[in-house]
Amino acid sequence: MSIESRTRLQRHWPLLVIALCALMLAFLAGLQFVWTGQLSQGQAAMMKNTLDGSIRQLHQEVEREFLSLVGDFQRDVRGPTEAEWAGFAESYSLWSETSFHPQLVRRLLIAGHDSGGQGTLREVTLGTGEMVDANWDPELEPLKVSIEAVQRNPRRGRNQRPFGWTLFPEASAVTRPLQDFGRNRGQPPRGPRGDGQQGFLIIVLDWGYVVGTMLPALVEQFFAGAGGDRLYDVALVAGGDREFIYRSSPTLDSEWLVGADSRTIIRFAREPSARSQLQGPGPQGGRRAQPFGRGRLVLAGSGAPLEVEIAAKHVAGSLQAVVEQQRVRNLAMGFGVLLLLGSAMALVIVSARRAARLAGMQMEFVAGVTHELRTPLSVICSVGENLSDGVVASGRHVQRYGQLIRDQGHRLAEMVEQTLQFAAMESGQRRFQLGPVAPSAIVQSAVDQALPMIEQAGFSLERDEAPGLPAVTTDEKAVQQVLANLLSNAVKYGEPARSVRIESSVEHAGRNPEVQIRVRDRGMGIPAKETRRIFDAFFRGAAASEENIQGSGLGLKLARDLARGMGGNLSVRSDPGKGSEFTLHLPVHSGEPA
Repeated sequence: MSIESRTRLQRHWPLLVIALCALMLAFLAGLQFVWTGQLSQGQAAMMKNTLDGSIRQLHQEVEREFLSLVGDFQRDVRGPTEAEWAGFAESYSLWSETSFHPQLVRRLLIAGHDSGGQGTLREVTLGTGEMVDANWDPELEPLKVSIEAVQRNPRRGRNQRPFGWTLFPEASAVTRPLQDFGRNRGQPPRGPRGDGQQGFLIIVLDWGYVVGTMLPALVEQFFAGAGGDRLYDVALVAGGDREFIYRSSPTLDSEWLVGADSRTIIRFAREPSARSQLQGPGPQGGRRAQPFGRGRLVLAGSGAPLEVEIAAKHVAGSLQAVVEQQRVRNLAMGFGVLLLLGSAMALVIVSARRAARLAGMQMEFVAGVTHELRTPLSVICSVGENLSDGVVASGRHVQRYGQLIRDQGHRLAEMVEQTLQFAAMESGQRRFQLGPVAPSAIVQSAVDQALPMIEQAGFSLERDEAPGLPAVTTDEKAVQQVLANLLSNAVKYGEPARSVRIESSVEHAGRNPEVQIRVRDRGMGIPAKETRRIFDAFFRGAAASEENIQGSGLGLKLARDLARGMGGNLSVRSDPGKGSEFTLHLPVHSGEPA
């Protein structure tokens, strides 16, 4: 590889590294976008399966409770006697002790005939198990009509007896016929027309308890998250008119039902074709239909089967919305991490380049200081050799050589002093002695010290001071160093106008008044691209290098640090080709004139 190629590679390697890092970050961002999409799909499927499982659990738990109820009462009696009927009280006691919801049963009734063939209704008292006479409540009227129809035609009723247990939704009750009711086993049928009497066991359910307590408890059990908060709204609707049987929130409506995340249909087959109707159709529209009680419970009446639909939807809106929100959060977190990585890499690269630039500036400073030191040292050594060799004999030449040694010594002392001040400021060892000082006295002292240099360079000095300047809180020696630096720079860069102007005034731009001391020249000015860097350590503008202007690049850096260390500031305003103006801002100590 040639030297030119190696140099070009060394110059452009940071850009290559940045481009490579950007490509890697873009590649990782694309992978993350794809992977989060796949993860969201899997998560949506898993949440949907979990929700379907919760609905199945709700259905199975309700079914288990009802089947447990009817199973414990699956017994027959031989006649309408107190001893026979006491068994139902025992069945209820056994069921209530093992059930999670004993309040489900509100009444326990037995419908039959008396000795005269008249219909009777007896009730088993749930608390004591006693048998008492009962009356048909208005809500049980549909059940009464059906039972009386069977009792009026026992033979037809026995031939078309309901299949197992029969649900009467209007009465909130389930009933079943009592076989062998009214005759002993092994004996021929007897009754008004030679047939056995038909009896029925009636279990009246507490529907208010089901809707108000049982279903809410099951919903909280099966549809709650890890923290116990309910994740889904649940509703049960029935019939073609989609009437709400239960809803976990009063805000649920038909529109909510259409957008449900999961829906399951439970079919209650109607008699007399209960066996065939129990074989419900397959899934329709993504919903599954299944019989209630596996054929052990049918619906009273005839016609189409009753459908009860269980629907659930996430409380945040929908499963898809929740998954999308989680994906957005995951993407935001992932992109945030990638952004942090990118920012960290950018900071590392910027810091490396700044460190390299600072190292280059330090090398330039060392080279500049070495050059600056070599010039006065060479002059002093040359003058000293001439004096020691006796080359200079006249007093006029000796005086001139003495002036050269003095000027170069001052120049050396200035460079050493700036270097020491810079080291003290950077290490934080510089201490300021702040106190009230008259601005006019500071300016006058700085002018007196700089006037010989200004006159020797052939510059004119203009001064304008506002009357009655208040005292400022500052360090007098530090202010003199700042002004001396500014006046020296004004002379160095003031060509070709050769004019320096210093002004003092009080300004009220901020909340607190301040005294502003401005040093202005009419020289070459500072380019805009260099203005923001002139207060950096070791920085020297292009004009300084081209014009071979002496300096170390520390003067303005020290001046601003001193100004800020005293509680003030140093600002610049420059027009290329017209000159520059540096302003020293000092806080006012009091409102009284100094």
